[in-house]
Formats: sequence, structure tokens, C-alpha cells
Amino acid sequence: KQWYQRRVAITAGEDEFFDAIESTLDKMASLECDLEKLDLKEDKPDKGSDKSDHRMYNQMQELINKYTELAKQDPESDKSWQPLSKSGVLKIYRKEEEKNNVLMDYLVATTIVEGVTAAEMADVFHSKELKLKWDHTIEADKLLETLDEHCAVYHQILKRVWPTAQRDMVYASHKQQLEGEEIHPTWIVCNVSCEHPSTPEGTSGYTRATIEVVLYCQTICDKPNPTSRSDIKCKVTYSASVNPGGWAPSAAVRAISQREYPKFLKKISSFTIDHVKKSPIKF
Repeated sequence: KQWYQRRVAITAGEDEFFDAIESTLDKMASLECDLEKLDLKEDKPDKGSDKSDHRMYNQMQELINKYTELAKQDPESDKSWQPLSKSGVLKIYRKEEEKNNVLMDYLVATTIVEGVTAAEMADVFHSKELKLKWDHTIEADKLLETLDEHCAVYHQILKRVWPTAQRDMVYASHKQQLEGEEIHPTWIVCNVSCEHPSTPEGTSGYTRATIEVVLYCQTICDKPNPTSRSDIKCKVTYSASVNPGGWAPSAAVRAISQREYPKFLKKISSFTIDHVKKSPIKF
């Protein structure tokens, strides 16, 4: 009897294993098919109008204003910020505030990156080509439309994390230099989910995730014209609100985000340092 029970358990485990393999192969085949379809679309991106006129501009400015206000606050002295974790210069906070009778809940990380500027950090985060070199969660990233010089719409397919369904998302990525009193410019990148007629939700075979991601970068340097990278550093404020689609408990999503924030910031920081170390300083 014990032998029979063990044999049944082994057989069940084998069945689950092969089912998982078949499912992964099906997903890979589906991905290849989707990529072929994407490649059949016109390679030349649609040209948008002037940046103040394109359809995402107002939404991006609202987001920029919101996170500029957040970035100016001091989490160490403001009691509305709750510290969650700290590892060296990398800190994660949670902040709740009520605006227009709506409770806003933010998970925000801050860090300092030595030897790079705000412009260089923003370039690495915003660039589609560079993103594929450091963000290994991406399976494919397709440009759908250019709205202006610094704003474009992408369809991104994420690598599957077994046993969850494979995710995709359509989002606009906007990079902007902010005006201020600082010696060197502050830069911000906003990635926000949107809709696009070429890739409607439900037609790709993936579970559609939605995002609101912001990277706010400030150059720290007392010299107006630094000659060495040892004279500069970048303060990064990062926040990502992700709805993975499907069903997922909000507490679980928050716990995963808190765990992934440090990994993300360490990865993009080390890549940017290595990417720009032999290049002229760019502000």
C-alpha cells in the first residue's frame, strides 16, 4: 500500500511537470507568433504633433507635478512618511495622504548613485535599447507610436514567471527636463499605461498589466562645471504602482514591490555607472 501511494505521488508529480513544460512551450510558441505579427506592422512609428498637443501630455504633466511635490518632501522629518526598510543609502518609505477626499497610498524608494548625473540616469531608464540590456524581465519591447521627441508608446511583453500567466502592457514613456533653481537640471521619466488601437487588451493572449512608474533624478554637485565624475552624484526618487492584472491580493502586490524596489535600483544604478564611466559628463 505504501509503495502504491508513493508511486501515485511520483506519477502525479511527473504529470504536473510535463503539463508545466507543455504550458511553457505553448507560451513560447504564442510569443514567437505575436512577435512575428508585431514585426509585420509598419516599422516606421507614427509621428505625433508638438509635445504640448499630444494626447498624453496633460496626464504626464499632472503626474510630474504630483511626484515633484513628493520628491521635495523630507521623509526623515515628515511624520506622514513611514520608513519600511534601509540598506546603506537605499531607503524605502510608505506614505498615505488624502487629496480631494481620495486616499493616496505611495511606496517610494530613494537612493544616491555616485558618478552619474540626473540626465544620464533618465536616459538609461527611458531608452528602449538600453532598457533591454539591463532589465531582464522583458521578453520583447515594441515601439508603437512616437508622440514627440521624448514621449513614445510601447507594447512590452514580460517573461513568464511560472506558475503565473504571462503578462504584457501598453504604456507611454515620457522624459522631461524640469525647470528649477538648481545649478544642474532635474530630470523625470514617467511610464504610464494607456490604450493603443494596434494592440487592444485581450487580443494578445497575455494578461494585461497596468503601471504608473516614475523615476525622479536630481544631480548633486556644488561645482557649476565639474571635471571629474568623483564630483557628481545623483539622487533618485522612484515609485512604481503596478496592477498585475487578473486576481492578486493587494497586500501580496505591495510585498513583492517592496522586495523588488532594491533589486531594480541596484541593477539600473550599476548599469548606468558602467555605461557612462568613459563618456563626457552630460547634464
